[in-house]
This record gives sequence, C-alpha cells and structure tokens, in this order.
Amino acid sequence: MSTLTQYETLEPDEDRLVAEMIEAMHHQQEQDFPPGATGRAAHAKHTGLVKIAFAVEPSLPDHLRIGVFAEPRTYEGWLRFSSGNGKPQSDGVKDLRGAAIKLHDVPGDRIPESDEPTTQDFILLNTPAIPLGTVKLFHGVITLGQAKFAAKMLPTHPHVVAGLAKAVITPTSPADIPYWSNTASLLGPDLVVKYVLLPTSAYTSPKREKHDDYYLSDHLQEHLSQTEATFDFMVQVRTDPDTMPVEDIAVRWDEEKAPLVKVATVTIAQQDFRTAERNRLAEELTFSIAHALKDHRPIGAVARARMHIYGGMAAWRQQRDQRTKTI
Repeated sequence: MSTLTQYETLEPDEDRLVAEMIEAMHHQQEQDFPPGATGRAAHAKHTGLVKIAFAVEPSLPDHLRIGVFAEPRTYEGWLRFSSGNGKPQSDGVKDLRGAAIKLHDVPGDRIPESDEPTTQDFILLNTPAIPLGTVKLFHGVITLGQAKFAAKMLPTHPHVVAGLAKAVITPTSPADIPYWSNTASLLGPDLVVKYVLLPTSAYTSPKREKHDDYYLSDHLQEHLSQTEATFDFMVQVRTDPDTMPVEDIAVRWDEEKAPLVKVATVTIAQQDFRTAERNRLAEELTFSIAHALKDHRPIGAVARARMHIYGGMAAWRQQRDQRTKTI
C-alpha cells in the first residue's frame, strides 16, 4: 500500500480488506460483463462526458498557490458525469451522482501511484460526507452487496443505512447540483484540504414529473445546446484536526470553521456530447484520485484504498478487453 504521511494512520487489516474488495469486484464484473465490453465496477453509466476549461483564479493567496493552482492559467480537460451503480440503470432510479475531472498538460512531479504522466484528476460525489466512512464499512457493502449490508447494519448502525438512503437522488441535471471530494488531499506539504464543485450556471433544467431512462443526459444536452454551464471549484482548508478527520469520511467538515475558497472556474462550453466518439471515450478514459501531483496527494484510508482499487480495476478491464490505456 501507499506510504503514510504524517497526517494518516493505518486502518486495521487495511491491506487485506482492499485485496478482498478487488477480488469481489473482479468476480462481479465477470458476471455482469462479457470479455471485450467490461464496464466499470462503479459509476458504470455516464450521463455525459464533456470538454471543460479549468481557469485558475488570478489573485489567490500565496498559501493556496500550489500545484494546479500555482499560476493563473487555464487547463483543458474532461468532466465525466455519472451515476454510482455498478450496473447501468435508468436515470430515474435514485443513485449517487458523480463528477470526475481530468485536467491535461499539468506539469509537476506525480505521486508513485499515478500511471498518467501529465494529468490531474479530481473525483467528486453529490454528497458532502459518505456514511461508509472507513475501509471496513466499504468492504462490507462491496463483499455483501447493498441489500445484505443494509440488513446487517440496520439494527446496530441505523444512521449508516439512513445516510446512504439520503445520499441517492434524482436531480434535474448533472449541471445543477454541487459535488464534494469526500476524501482529503494534501495541498503542498503543510495543508490538508477537501474540494467542492458548486454549480453557478444562469440556466437550470426544469423539474419534471416523469424521469425517463436517459433524462439526465437529455437535460444536460438541452442545457448545452442553449448556453454554457459553469461551476466554481472550491478548496476547503482543514483548520481543526480533531473535528475534521481524514480517516473517517463520514464526518463533514464544518464550513463555518473551514470556509470554502474559490480557486478556479470550470466552464463547459456549448457542445454536442452525444456522439459515438464521445461515448467511446467516456468508457475508455480512466479517472482516479491516484492521477495526482505530489502537491495534491490523496490521504486517508479510504483514499488509499480507492487509489489501489481504481488502478487495479482499470488495468484488469483493459487486460480483459485486450485494449491499451487511453489518456
């Protein structure tokens, strides 16, 4: 596993739990997908892969001018919106919603876990905290399955089951909701941070009584056919290690004690993303918190697990489907 930083502690049986999760996910993927068409183990269905411009703020305070945010420049990249389930399902089914950013041509030294030489990825979800706050809890839901895990946890941990139920949503559009990183990262050697993506578009999609199977993609395309979509990319610097842990992502960091600071603007220009080529890219691109500069090293047990699971699963998919990695 990864070398620990001064801000981290090893979770009991962490390596074994991660290995068992990868094995369980391989087994599930073999059941769900034929060779040559292996989908993701999570966030299998994308609701739009869009080109983005990531413009770093020109007047950041010195302590935030690190890594991607060091200079007031604009990066080109991709943003993959997705639904969390490991099997593609109707957009009308309540689910976790994801936003995965990949920036290109980012200079700097990478962490050892990265297998991409010039990218920086940020992975975010529609909930500010995940009730599955530890590797042990993630191991339970992956190895048992959601239904069995919920039944097992309900008598002793009802707040976990209730939190999971609250986190799944049917939003009007992927462009209309905020997203949070959940896991923490370093910002240089001295700061511990989380990231938030806040919607700022003038246009928002209308609410509708009926949610069709592809309504999220439909609404996003309708939006981008009329005007651009925008987000503010925010950083939250930890101010209190006791109440803002990195080893339990079920704990939301207090935004009054640790305010959000805008560090970049994400712009999705008008575009048609519903093409065969874009769909192919949405399946072949890999997004991982391990695609990171040393200045943005992900930290915490869940982050360490995700780096190894994402990398292992992506390599396994490519090998099983006999294709090379796309960057």
